[in-house]
Amino acid sequence: MLAVTFTNRAAKEMQQRVSNIVGPIAESIWIGTFHSIATRILRKHPKLVGLDNDFTILDQDDQLRLLKQLIEDDGYNLNNFTPKVLMSWIQFCKDKGLGPENVPFEMMGELSSCNVIGLYSKYQDKLKSLNCVDFGDLLLHCLNILRDNEEILSQYQRKFKYILVDEYQDTNVCQYLWLRLISQIYRNLCCVGDDDQSIYSWRGAEVENILRFENDYENSRVIRLERNYRSTPNILLAASNLISHNKDRLGKNLTAANYDNQDKGDKITLRGVWDSEQEAHWVVSQVDSLHSKGNLLSSIAVLVRAGYQTLEFEEKFINASIPYRVFGGPRFYERLEIKDLIAYLRCVCSDKDDLAFERIINKPKRGI
Repeated sequence: MLAVTFTNRAAKEMQQRVSNIVGPIAESIWIGTFHSIATRILRKHPKLVGLDNDFTILDQDDQLRLLKQLIEDDGYNLNNFTPKVLMSWIQFCKDKGLGPENVPFEMMGELSSCNVIGLYSKYQDKLKSLNCVDFGDLLLHCLNILRDNEEILSQYQRKFKYILVDEYQDTNVCQYLWLRLISQIYRNLCCVGDDDQSIYSWRGAEVENILRFENDYENSRVIRLERNYRSTPNILLAASNLISHNKDRLGKNLTAANYDNQDKGDKITLRGVWDSEQEAHWVVSQVDSLHSKGNLLSSIAVLVRAGYQTLEFEEKFINASIPYRVFGGPRFYERLEIKDLIAYLRCVCSDKDDLAFERIINKPKRGI
């Protein structure tokens, strides 16, 4: 059995729940994220893609540093494209399951003017010389191993009789192809997803994967989970009316559990404001009003789309002397001191990891 989800937290919870039900035998079930499962397979067959077993996985910061090095060393003409844009394009290709040798000309667009294919190829060669991979490589290398080695593909196809996938609407092309390959023998594939919640196209997600599921897998059965346990009828009605304007969707009729016909819940307030400062001012005034009526501040939440938007709210809360907490901020492994420490550990593990060595050679400062 193989169970795949998108976050380590979800995978850990799934593992714990299964262990509670079936005991120690749960250890034999492969439960993890796409990247952790791909890493597990890649660790078993690294030589097939030119790596050693102790390969290092680079984070986004190190990927960008490596690309910048290549650009500077080879004197690339970027034609006003930033290294960040070029790196996004390389990762986009990997999400599509394409190595530098497979990228069609039309996918380069305006980037063809700065020989982006050549840069992609040099980037991959440098990763191998450092015995490193990036996150996109984990899935791409795994896909290539399965595509190019029938015996290994057959081994995993026969191993995984049942495959369960969470958040299928967020899968990219590489993940889609990977799943198709290993599910071909038994064809016992159960995917949970919601096409209306596909919001990650900017990072490679293809909502078409879930929309064409019935065509990809003949005799498949679609089960609509239409009872909603989180929202009130008014919220569901507004959301359903809004999403109904999408052209390509499977469609469903949501109903609120635990609500009778009389109770629709509070009405939604839609407020138009001129700018972010007015928005924050209005929200803080609403919070102040609710608090003055006896509502606990801990029972009030302000949701924003991106982290940078919290600044306006923080300033207004401070001015109004309203205590608040911001959830989010830098992730643990993105903190500079944690990245530095991990770089030391990477140097201990591998004498090929020049990127890690460059990061720590002057931390603490040694005047080198």
